[in-house]
Amino acid sequence: MKLFYDRPANKWEEALPVGNGRLGAMALMAPEREVVFLNEDSIWSGRPINRINPDAKENLPEVRRLLREGKIREAEKLSLLALSGTPNSERNYEPAGELQISFEGQKNAGAGIFGGFKPSNYRRELDLTTGITSAEYVIGGKKYCRKLFASFPEQVIVMRLETEASQGISCSMRFERSHNKLDEVYGKGSEIGFRVVNEGGISFAVKMRVKAEGGTVRTIGEHLLIEGAKRADMFLAIETSFRHEDYEKAAADRLDRAAALGYETIAKEQLKDYAEHLNTMELELSDGKDDKAAELPVDKRLERLRRGKKDPSLFALYFMYGRYLLFSSSRGDSLPANLQGIWNNSMTPPWDSKFTININTEMNYWPAEKSGLSECHLPLFAFLDRVCENGKRTAREMYGCRGSVAHHNSDVFADTAPQDHYIPASFWPMGEAFLATHIWEHYSYTGDKEFLRRSLYVLEECVDFFADFLIEDEEGHLVTSPSVSPENTYIMEDGSRGCMCEGPAIDTQILTELLTGYLRSLEALGKEESESADSEGETGAEGKVAAEGEPASRKAVAEDILRRLPKMGIGRHGQLLEWRKDYDEPEPGHRHISHLYGVYPGTSISYEKDRQLMEAAKTSLKRRLANGGGHTGWSRAWIIGLWARFLEKDKVYENLEALLTQSTFDNLMDNHPYGPGHCFQIDGNFGAIAAMLEMLVQEDEEGNVKLLPALPSEFKNGSVSGIRLKGGRSLSMKWVNGEVVESSISGRAF
Repeated sequence: MKLFYDRPANKWEEALPVGNGRLGAMALMAPEREVVFLNEDSIWSGRPINRINPDAKENLPEVRRLLREGKIREAEKLSLLALSGTPNSERNYEPAGELQISFEGQKNAGAGIFGGFKPSNYRRELDLTTGITSAEYVIGGKKYCRKLFASFPEQVIVMRLETEASQGISCSMRFERSHNKLDEVYGKGSEIGFRVVNEGGISFAVKMRVKAEGGTVRTIGEHLLIEGAKRADMFLAIETSFRHEDYEKAAADRLDRAAALGYETIAKEQLKDYAEHLNTMELELSDGKDDKAAELPVDKRLERLRRGKKDPSLFALYFMYGRYLLFSSSRGDSLPANLQGIWNNSMTPPWDSKFTININTEMNYWPAEKSGLSECHLPLFAFLDRVCENGKRTAREMYGCRGSVAHHNSDVFADTAPQDHYIPASFWPMGEAFLATHIWEHYSYTGDKEFLRRSLYVLEECVDFFADFLIEDEEGHLVTSPSVSPENTYIMEDGSRGCMCEGPAIDTQILTELLTGYLRSLEALGKEESESADSEGETGAEGKVAAEGEPASRKAVAEDILRRLPKMGIGRHGQLLEWRKDYDEPEPGHRHISHLYGVYPGTSISYEKDRQLMEAAKTSLKRRLANGGGHTGWSRAWIIGLWARFLEKDKVYENLEALLTQSTFDNLMDNHPYGPGHCFQIDGNFGAIAAMLEMLVQEDEEGNVKLLPALPSEFKNGSVSGIRLKGGRSLSMKWVNGEVVESSISGRAF
């Protein structure tokens, strides 16, 4: 499958991405001037610091008292002072820089407009089966071609320039980074590069070497010049002090190996890598009509869709592109995909392009297991290990609790203190618990007991934290306090707005998922008991579970918490309650749908378990949409998954179509409202393809499989192969007129 266009990208948001998990690049592929935007996932600002507010623990009891007494404004005012991180913000993700190339020689090869020449037969594409983006065009009757990819085996970015023109390729190139935010730039022989030093933080080096066939290669100052080459191969390495003490040597070693192997060998490795790891799934969607839409460039197909035309195969392309993006931004020894995966061209990106762990980071990994990209899940767990370690200090110093906790954001340093002076989001203690629910998810698909053994301690630390942190409400239920329902607000009886609360619905639902997964993990590992819950450490929180008598095992504590969690409530509109009280909302179409987590991606609310709660949840979703919900790409993606769980096939298509027509750039990357325009945010891509998997197949906790539970009539014909099921199984099927005509499940449930 390919994305293709008949024109160059005019801006970053139109470029096509390549990546190998750690390295990313996007190129304009313009004939006269190329810009390759470069990223390495560990290039972040600042340095690791302790941001835990030293006055948090002392003021926690007062915050809780004010919340219990309904003095919300007072509680929020004190929390801003005493609970906020100091300083209030974590670090931000930064681009490595840009490679800028000027093709002066090509301007003399033809005549016309656009800087002295007019290329013809232009085609730019991204081959999803190889990870290679390319452009071809003709100038003066001669073909020119560029190819760009990021090699996982060699950990370098590779670019090839070639032509059949007799005069060859002539160009000059240099590196740039946000108006010369560089510490050292050099050019020598066939190599240019630069270095950025961040004392106490993350320093890095970027190096590029060129091998040319025909013509000459030389440097003048910081510029590298190619003159009259038939072909030029460029090998680019980026290494940082985050992974290497001697990052400059690491980059030089990468270049030496890549240059010695050469383009052809590395390209052959690329094809093998993709064949073995990505090209394991196929999807075809059709409405039974052949309108030749697939022969059009992607931007024109999107425009047709906006005009009301149908294009089922575009949705299949979008799905496969989403898998490609995950494969390209989360592999091997990489950080997990952040708000932009790995692709960012700004020194101050929207929301710092951090790991937003109150939904966005988790959504990035909703499709990982089911789409056959289980290995792409692993960087998230490596990151979670570091979050857990840092979260122990936050739990102890901020709340006086054992265990580990993280809030709604984190960064390259796995920071766990509250982020921002933003009450609707900052004081939410569920971030690490939310991430930890992915542990059982990964095991349920892979059966990897060694992974489960290694990761069990994260679940144990979460159990310990909530054993200490939860407090009893007036009815004897265990609730979080303080907390929020992520980023939403409510209207109190006096008409004022509130954010902070006790025990919002999402907290209870995440705890249900977390603790259930923990208990199942013990069972899977054959452990009746884990380590004592009364481990060493401070236990200053008044909410400690099982505080009387003999120390209880974590297993017993987890079971006790599950029994004592509050039940979900239904409000006066028939909606599922988001808070413990039936509040009105100042923004009823809010982008977050936190109280429906138990429906999707969670499992605590379903038609099989409680039809009344499912209907209440559906009412909540309808109210969100009736008031303008789904106006961000990731929120719309979540909505699609919910409609799939509600088995509402028409709503699935309606919202998929809205996602592509309203929240998608021409390069099929998700867009998000930001200031006067829109910015790229990758979670919408990942959430949408996870939702498409839900429309194709759903499983319950016993492993029962539903085929085509929410398939829209617009996709009435189709086939899929390589969907993963729980228990290590794989599903393939074909359907005609909405009915399965062939299906097979291979592999054995463990």
